[in-house]
Amino acid sequence: MTSSGSLPRAARYVALVILAGALLFSLFVRWRLRDFPLERDEGGYGYIGQLLLDGSPPYQAAYDEKLPGLFLAYAAMMAVFGQTAAGIHLGLLAVNLATIVLIFFLVKDLFDVFGGGIAAASYALLSLSPSMLGTAAHATHFVALFGVAATWALWRALPGDKLWLLLASGFLFGTAFLMKQHGAFLCVFGALVVLSHYICRRPFCWRKLLSGTAVFALGGLLPYAATCVWLWIVGAFGQFWFWTVVYAWNFAQQVPFSRGVYILWHGSLVIGAANWPLELAALLGALLVGWANGAGNVRRLLFAYLAFSFLSICVGCYFRPHYFILLLPAVAIFGGAAGSWMVNVARWPVTDAELRWGWRRPLLWPAVGLLLAATAVVVYQQRQFFFVWTPAQACRHQYKWEPFVESPAVADYLSRHSTPDETVAVLGSEPQLYFYARRRAATGHIFTYPFVERHPFAREMQQQMCREIEAARPEFIVFVDIPSSWWMVSPDFDHFLLDWSQRYLKSYYRPVGLVDMVSLERTDYYWDDQLAQADPHGPNRIWIFRRKK
Repeated sequence: MTSSGSLPRAARYVALVILAGALLFSLFVRWRLRDFPLERDEGGYGYIGQLLLDGSPPYQAAYDEKLPGLFLAYAAMMAVFGQTAAGIHLGLLAVNLATIVLIFFLVKDLFDVFGGGIAAASYALLSLSPSMLGTAAHATHFVALFGVAATWALWRALPGDKLWLLLASGFLFGTAFLMKQHGAFLCVFGALVVLSHYICRRPFCWRKLLSGTAVFALGGLLPYAATCVWLWIVGAFGQFWFWTVVYAWNFAQQVPFSRGVYILWHGSLVIGAANWPLELAALLGALLVGWANGAGNVRRLLFAYLAFSFLSICVGCYFRPHYFILLLPAVAIFGGAAGSWMVNVARWPVTDAELRWGWRRPLLWPAVGLLLAATAVVVYQQRQFFFVWTPAQACRHQYKWEPFVESPAVADYLSRHSTPDETVAVLGSEPQLYFYARRRAATGHIFTYPFVERHPFAREMQQQMCREIEAARPEFIVFVDIPSSWWMVSPDFDHFLLDWSQRYLKSYYRPVGLVDMVSLERTDYYWDDQLAQADPHGPNRIWIFRRKK
């Protein structure tokens, strides 16, 4: 493709200004919202990260179907920035800034520095969007980081058969998978690119094919293999295999295909309504890359990257908002291609053949104007989230009836009325309570979602949770009377845990707190003696029980 040196000097300077602006905007918004209350996934990852920092391996004291790379990343972030919601979000800020810079350099190599600036700005805006829950430190941000880094290393490795870069690329793809199982599709993408490169090259060479694919495969397998060895040594391999393979396979089969198509369509409309100018730019870039003469290698790479990124969000047909973050690097790259074309309309891409664009003058300033217009539209539509709302207000508008704003107050009560060696149990999927309170869970089941799913382990899991709570005799039990905390999507789910909890709480516990979510603007808190005056009438409530003396 074009080299940055062939661009007008003004275009190179403007590209660096765009990159700086993208970084500064992300820094400003994410810093301003750093105290955004943790949601469930963040709370679970943060709690497991705390256990890791305390020396407890994953899958022993807390169960989750995610692979452990994410837990290690959380532990590292909290070791640097602190075990707080702000610390987690500052870690996400670092991950996001790194991804923006990597996209800039990848697109700079694929096209030119101006395209890199456009792509960086597109990713910065899209990855912040509340329509994709962009301010939450979901695993998809980490998969995107390592996927982009791996693709860049792969692009630089293949032309000169640089084996050390192939090893690094494979390792980065393997690390993307270790962050979330969805990253497996990026690993397949990388492997196919390597294979096609060596199979299609002329003259064909078996030695290079075998050495290149072996080195790449070695790098890709190393992160997972090292993880398996580590968990085997610490005695957690059995639980690791059950949760990340056996249960995860059942989890991926819960949503019917027809339902998944509806969720995908609805989610695409919501995301598109907030970010349509950038998506149009990406569509234009895709058309141009598909049409351009002499862009065969880039075309094959980018459309394969887009296809496998899309497949990665299709796992289980859940299509949750943050899954779409896995698509954003590809979308941003195609947006960068459109920007590159506008400043190189007479010579993009550079080939020996005559180009047939039909244009003869660069469109630098029109390109900048279109970028500013697209940015203005996207930012204006989400202006209150970016500039006005406090972290708590932004959380309430984004998550509605979920009890994330209320969680710090509940955790503060638990922390003040218990000692560090006493345990807590949460009946519901609110692991952020353990994280905020810094109290160990009385059970490894920090989410109750698996209990209401259609798989053969639901009853066994509920019974295991009951046994663990009875054995631990926690000082407090929090009962979350919120349907979304239990994910009660099926009317015929097994009620074993709910029936047990009514008997157990009545026999051994007394109520000491109530959080009554009256409306989206009002939550009433009743503690200890105040419970006598409580008149709860909100649709969602949290009950706090303390063990009877």
